Amino acid sequence: MPTSTPTPPEVLALLRCPTTKQPLRAATTEEKRAHGIPEQEDALASQDGTCLYRAPEGLPRLLSAKDVTAEDEG
Repeated sequence: MPTSTPTPPEVLALLRCPTTKQPLRAATTEEKRAHGIPEQEDALASQDGTCLYRAPEGLPRLLSAKDVTAEDEG
């Protein structure tokens, strides 16, 4: 089972949600479950919890749904 590599705090402090422009924080287990993200995978959430972003190996993927095209998914 892969282990999670959290986003370093000094990097997290610089990041903002591309949708809400809010600072990001580590997502809770409940938030990850609600979005179908495995518990052991690192994920970031906007401060109000409306947006979640996967962060495999501690590298956040800060794409909003409108930024992802069919080409990106395949």
